[in-house]
Amino acid sequence: MGSFRRTLVFLRPYRWWVALAVVCTLAVTVLQIIPPRLFQHAIDVGIKPVVSKQQELAKLPAKDSRVASVRAEIDRLKNVDGPRVLLLVGGLLFAALVLKAILNYVLSVTVAVLGHRFCFDLRFETWRHLQRLSLAYHRQTQTGKIMSRATADIELIQSLIQGQLVVFFSDVITLIAVIGMLFYLEWKIAIIIVALVPFYVVSYISFLKHIRSVRKEQRRLYDEMVGKLTEKIFGIAVVKAFVREERETQSFMSSVKAKFKMDRQQMHLNRRLGLISGVISALGTGIVYAYGGSLVQQGFLTVGALVAITFYIGYVFQPAVRVVDFNTGLQWAVAAMDRVFETLDTRPDIEDAPGAITLPHFQQDVVLEQVSFGYGDEPPIIKDVDLRVKAGEVVGVVGHSGAGKTTLMNLMMRFYDPTRGHILIDGNDIRNVRIDSLRRQISMVAQENVVFSESLVENVRYGNREATDAQVERACRTADLHDFISSLEQGYQTRIGERGVRLSGGQRQRLALARALVTDPKILLLDDVTSSLDAETEAKVQVALKAAMKGRTTFIVSHRLSSVVEADRIIVIDKGRIVDQGSHAELVARPGIYQAMFNAQFKSVLGTNV
Repeated sequence: MGSFRRTLVFLRPYRWWVALAVVCTLAVTVLQIIPPRLFQHAIDVGIKPVVSKQQELAKLPAKDSRVASVRAEIDRLKNVDGPRVLLLVGGLLFAALVLKAILNYVLSVTVAVLGHRFCFDLRFETWRHLQRLSLAYHRQTQTGKIMSRATADIELIQSLIQGQLVVFFSDVITLIAVIGMLFYLEWKIAIIIVALVPFYVVSYISFLKHIRSVRKEQRRLYDEMVGKLTEKIFGIAVVKAFVREERETQSFMSSVKAKFKMDRQQMHLNRRLGLISGVISALGTGIVYAYGGSLVQQGFLTVGALVAITFYIGYVFQPAVRVVDFNTGLQWAVAAMDRVFETLDTRPDIEDAPGAITLPHFQQDVVLEQVSFGYGDEPPIIKDVDLRVKAGEVVGVVGHSGAGKTTLMNLMMRFYDPTRGHILIDGNDIRNVRIDSLRRQISMVAQENVVFSESLVENVRYGNREATDAQVERACRTADLHDFISSLEQGYQTRIGERGVRLSGGQRQRLALARALVTDPKILLLDDVTSSLDAETEAKVQVALKAAMKGRTTFIVSHRLSSVVEADRIIVIDKGRIVDQGSHAELVARPGIYQAMFNAQFKSVLGTNV
């Protein structure tokens, strides 16, 4: 129940709303048990005396001296006492029902506000925490599961706070009040009702194990379905490219069918439980009418009391089952709470150290000292890397796939921390500086860049929310994107669709470059930004990159050596180690990985020249 207690903490700012909900629930429950007592009073005091006197008059001989007084009594009851009682009962009943309706309205609004505020606060906290979590968490956790935590799980908790908890509280009070009233009216009938309640509850408990297992499986299938849907929608281009639409449809439908099967099984369980509950309720009602009727005949119970008791019967069985059912709903919601708080309790692998300083403007050099890194218990990807890069230097980083080039860039962005060694900027270990101050001075352009379904200007300004229109335009000019944007009908306000579907690959790369440049970074990391582009588009991007690199310390990761031939220095990485470095001319002149890559990539040209 620790998660449940933690959930209630989110309601603490709204404790007065909670108090109002409790008061309204108590008042509604009290008002709910008043009408049957009013019915009893109307029958026993307003109606029955007239009927009794009329029956008495019918039994008297016509010449009996008591006839006149009985008729006078009937007239008085019919014209004075009876109407006064019925009018009073009607007025009280009207007032009780109106007040109950008003309080129900206040209660529903109160719990709705509580539920929505709770959902807002918890979802906001979850989303904010997800933003803080390290890149490793997001890469290791399926997107659909993350979405489920921030949406479906929180809504499930909201339904508990907003509905089930209030109903449970109301049902408990109702049971206590109604059973107490039954004992007050006729303790023998009350014992019968109380004796039947266990049968009602046991019938539910017998289904409880099956219901829990079905609901657990429903939740698992839901997560699987959402995860599969998210994954395949995100990769729809690959699905279409390999003509796998039918296969993916069948795969998704198998998940839907499994979920449907579980839903249908739950429906059958609920219907069978409802049937058994209905039989027990009917049995209880029949016994009460039979036994209660005999008590009325014997004069031990009034007709009004019997009518009131029959009304109260309906207030016992269903609340009793809902009280038991609340445990299942609570467990269901607590499981969701556990999942949400598991996310909230996940600590970022990368966070500011105590006393972290703001990184001063970069002016001298970037130094890697004996840097090693590996994911978890896996073998190291980066091994004992030593590197010093002066301010303003352009460094190419080449090597075979899997050599550790991108990992090295991720370490410099501090997406991960080295397992050994240090990365220093102007002598400051990046683990001892504020992450935001570090990343404001470093911008990274990746091979596959994410662009958002917003306008072009908003995508560029995403790198710097304070950027002026002039700064945005300057960044786009440097990235060789301004002319293209100007040719569009809506210019910078053009919306580019989800993940930039209205842009070509080269345009997306230049947009990502403009987004990086608008921050005016001192250090620029270019991670294989031209590998997926054709030659003509690559040439345009290369022109933009040359303009972008002026005056900036730049690391160019590339499989294409054409991207690094003009670099001041090129380092060659193999199996996580720097195995060679130098200028293009130096590296291509001596045997090694770089020379082999150069010969492989320019084989056709070299062959022609031979």
